Amino acid sequence: MRALFIAGAGSQRIGQLMGFDSATAIVHALNPTRSVAVRPTIQRAAMIGNFPPRKCGIATFTRDSFEALRGALPKTKWSLVAMEDRAGGHDYPSTVTHVIPQDELSAYERVADDLNLSGVEAVFVQHEFGIYGGESGAHLLVLLRRLRMPVIVTLHTVLERPNPAQKKVMDEIISIAGAVIVMSEMGADILERVHGAGPQKVHVIPHGAPERPFLPTEPFKGDLGLAGHKVIMTFGLLSPNKGLETIIKGLPSVLARHPDAVYLIAGATHPHLVANEGEAYRESLIELARSLGVVDHLRFVNRFLGDEELVDLLQAADLYVTPYLTEAQITSGTLAYAIAVGKPVISTPYWHAKEALADGVGVICPFHDTKAFATAITDLLSDNAKRDAMARRAYKAGEPSRWRKVADSVVDLADACRSMHEKRKEEAFRNLARPKLDGLYRMADDCGVYQHSRFGAPDRRHGYCTDDTARALTLMARLASEGVMEPAALKLANSCAAFVNHAWSRETGRFRNFMGFDRQWLDEGGSDD
Repeated sequence: MRALFIAGAGSQRIGQLMGFDSATAIVHALNPTRSVAVRPTIQRAAMIGNFPPRKCGIATFTRDSFEALRGALPKTKWSLVAMEDRAGGHDYPSTVTHVIPQDELSAYERVADDLNLSGVEAVFVQHEFGIYGGESGAHLLVLLRRLRMPVIVTLHTVLERPNPAQKKVMDEIISIAGAVIVMSEMGADILERVHGAGPQKVHVIPHGAPERPFLPTEPFKGDLGLAGHKVIMTFGLLSPNKGLETIIKGLPSVLARHPDAVYLIAGATHPHLVANEGEAYRESLIELARSLGVVDHLRFVNRFLGDEELVDLLQAADLYVTPYLTEAQITSGTLAYAIAVGKPVISTPYWHAKEALADGVGVICPFHDTKAFATAITDLLSDNAKRDAMARRAYKAGEPSRWRKVADSVVDLADACRSMHEKRKEEAFRNLARPKLDGLYRMADDCGVYQHSRFGAPDRRHGYCTDDTARALTLMARLASEGVMEPAALKLANSCAAFVNHAWSRETGRFRNFMGFDRQWLDEGGSDD
């Protein structure tokens, strides 16, 4: 079989004619015992989620995940699908190939069909109930049901007590997906208890974060106008569920020991909150600080921050605090970032924090407990050695969350899903009735495939043709790739391959198409077919 095709332009054209990259690919298909230990490359992939300039945590995550995967798969062509939540839309970058208005059901169908037709081999979906239309985001299911390739879904919210609609949607997502990614062990545990999803489907891959060296805070403080201050920091889209009042109320106690301390709150107010009430919440925080006499120690960076600026701010911080009010938070990108750059963290015991801050990586304080937060902050600001040791533990704990490592893990998972998908297709094919090739065998001999027949018998007056012979060779290659090649088909494949190879004219750079029964070419100049 290895001698079927000669190298060069002819073999390349033969392969292209039959839908393969080269004639060598056909040889491999016809000779499945020949193995090459090369990791399969994803030629085309797609990602679905929110995307900047939309301002939310999932948009940032989708962008960062997309860039990391592009780095891990430099030869892959991408389709990027942005979920749209407003009538006017957003001015997306050219990397966004599709936009789905979240409430437009037909758009989900169109995008699914486009991804199928474009040959996408794996689809990465960012999931949050609220970013898809329908009850509990059920419109997403319309898209997922139509896709014909493996789907890898990253869950940004995992509910321990979903309502019936949420449970129904999540059950079907888990059923359709080739793999589900959660960012904490707690998330995996909930999916198993609530949805019956075991480790064969659910995989824990940490929230990605930028990669920065472990550096002292002082140079960054100087650049940001914070020199001489001890900096306590929170960042993220501002909203009441962040519990920032807990820290502000504790500032008088902290300042009694550390009068140089400032509380830096970085990030814009959540767009949905601004739409409903403007900046009333931010103004209430300022008023609270003023009433406590600590307003001069409260600093805001009131804008949506890019990664570089955000990490610069983080590296200026002595402590990072997440006094969130809701336990059922399965992942926090802000927490992942803080740990990744080596910040000592003080937090309430929401699910992600309890897991991430174990083993001395951070400090846990009860919900709403102003005194506990003030004590923990004062303790760490007073003990440089303790604070530095905790920072180094955090930096080490954050190593698996570097985007480069996260992307490698996701690609490995996608490869496993693709392999399983192909295996299932192969098993389904094997369970089908074997194709009967008797008619094809009657229309061929050891030269090639006859052009016409009369009542099922070859009509030798019209001889052979290259295009029909190439089609027969393509069929043989497909059968070989599915492992159902019978001896007679292999013999025919050899004859067809030799015919197509002989049809190529080096002199004209074209294929000859018609050969008489006397084995003489009828179109020496080559065919226009």
